[in-house]
Amino acid sequence: SQVNEEISVKHLPSTEPDPHVVRVGWSLDSCSTQLGEEPFSYGYGGTGKKSTNCKFENYGETFAENDVIACLVDFECGEEVEMSFMKNGKWLGVAYRVRKELLGGRALFPHVLVKNCAIEFNFGQREDTYFSVPPGFTFIQHLPVAERVRGTLGPKSKAECEILMMVGLPAAGKTTWAVKHAAANPSKKYNILGTNAIMDKMRVMGLRRQRNYAGRWDVLIQQATQCLNRLIQIAARKKRNYILDQVGWQGCPHPG
Repeated sequence: SQVNEEISVKHLPSTEPDPHVVRVGWSLDSCSTQLGEEPFSYGYGGTGKKSTNCKFENYGETFAENDVIACLVDFECGEEVEMSFMKNGKWLGVAYRVRKELLGGRALFPHVLVKNCAIEFNFGQREDTYFSVPPGFTFIQHLPVAERVRGTLGPKSKAECEILMMVGLPAAGKTTWAVKHAAANPSKKYNILGTNAIMDKMRVMGLRRQRNYAGRWDVLIQQATQCLNRLIQIAARKKRNYILDQVGWQGCPHPG
């Protein structure tokens, strides 16, 4: 089948330089939230770049506020799956071709990565589409339920949630263990909370942001710590599984 979704972009106020990031595409259920920065995660960003496994290449056009991006997947291309995108009704060409044997029957899920942007999705629920749908493509919501694959379900209640807290001296291998444990238990969908995990996600074009903070390491640590404090507050209200990977919790709100 051929499936489609539409995404409309709106910027939110921010005081940061170059604050707005939007990357859309497709990933396996097992992939992390970092779209386009690991295998089987395929993104197209507003900078006019496509990326998978942290490899960024020129593709299509730049896009920004009020643009509408259509994400297309064609499963009827023989032994390959083709992923392409449209900007405001204009087809930008094939972005990715992936052999079906590499996917191994695993489903691709819509995926968006944003920073300081509001996104409106159209999976087919809108009475009118933003732009006309290419012939042969169907919105995800219009596919029969039997042809859909449900993503991993999280815990049904807080009582079923699991929280692991890493304990040990700095450089003892806590983060390494946490990452390996999360990878070995994909059904748990662990969220690793710690400044190391946050800084690893603070990437620009796939490169760790630390390279941009030479001589200002304290600034980066301060920002990561502020983010962690906020994530702990959010985590206390969510039914998810967590690994707390942080040395010294003084000043951090109790995870509840």
